Amino acid sequence: MGQVDLNFKPSVPVFDANVALGRHHNRRVRVDTVEGTLEAMVQAGIGRALVYAPHAVAFDGQEGNQVLLETIQNEPSLVPQYVCSPATDDLDSFAALVMEHGVRCVRMAPNLHKYPFRDWVVNPWLEWLAAENLTLWMPVDQVDPAELHDVARAHPKAKIVLSEVHYSHVTWAMPLLHSLPNFRVEISRFVIAGGVSRLVEAIGAERILFGSRFPDSPMAPQLYNLHRSGLSEASLAAICSGNLERLLGME
Repeated sequence: MGQVDLNFKPSVPVFDANVALGRHHNRRVRVDTVEGTLEAMVQAGIGRALVYAPHAVAFDGQEGNQVLLETIQNEPSLVPQYVCSPATDDLDSFAALVMEHGVRCVRMAPNLHKYPFRDWVVNPWLEWLAAENLTLWMPVDQVDPAELHDVARAHPKAKIVLSEVHYSHVTWAMPLLHSLPNFRVEISRFVIAGGVSRLVEAIGAERILFGSRFPDSPMAPQLYNLHRSGLSEASLAAICSGNLERLLGME
């Protein structure tokens, strides 16, 4: 067994692509405040994090998004991600809020919000995202793979991040990433042996995003794994921050 560097710090800037901020509706989590999140980021060597509100996913999107914005105001290291439900939200009103607040990406949860991810539900939203150069985050447990593939293929200009991919999703996630270049993958749960190297070989480092899934998972382990995966410094920097910065227009 190799030695573990207990004093590890990342050698490149890090922008976490998957952090929940706020109370969860069904359980207590170790950290649910700005202060606690920032402390965890400092300990892990993470400079910025993309954050969404669990309340916006589980209960009320509009209220949760607003609370998130108020919670992180004046904290430039926390970048907001809004949650939407195409089946029930008004697109024009949501788009106006996104533009007003400078939000650069959104998250959907079709399974939780009880709508099919089909063009007859989401078509106007995908067209809007593509037109505004915004990115959609889609957790793998929130969508039917066939529906996701068909809609994404019909909207090749829409940028989609497949988030929280687990080893149990590899059988369909890898072919999906292979077949559709408008997908990126967030790797907070992708911890199979040699997984990062396999992804780089399959789709290139430029389509991979580091994420932690904090606070449900700690921030540092996947970051440590990335630094021990034999990546070039350029690929490591791209995965840890550069690719996300490009997606969000924050270069």
